[in-house]
Amino acid sequence: MIRIFTSKAQITGEKGESEAVKYLKKEGYGIVERNVANRFGEIDIVAKKRGVTYFFEVKAGKSGGWINPAENLNRTKLQKLFRSVEYYCLVNRVVEYRVRGIIVLFGGSGEISIECIELS
Repeated sequence: MIRIFTSKAQITGEKGESEAVKYLKKEGYGIVERNVANRFGEIDIVAKKRGVTYFFEVKAGKSGGWINPAENLNRTKLQKLFRSVEYYCLVNRVVEYRVRGIIVLFGGSGEISIECIELS
């Protein structure tokens, strides 16, 4: 199914996910899946590196904005993400995994800043 993004936030989020994928590939991760939905929520990026499966939640926004996108990784969002990850691991028999956040900031002059944070 083709996803169509119409809101500014959706467009920024999709752009942020694409930049995160580029970053992860440069860092040696193999991308397994994107936007994996299950009954508990959605996982933005599933990747592998050295036999370990990584689950990434991507948050994107403007550099210097009122809200840092990392602030959107609140307790409720993280609980939903961890349930989604646990379900994915159960169904796909994943034993060794890590959960991380990727914060993508877009500067006014076209520069992009990416930070990876450990969530588990």
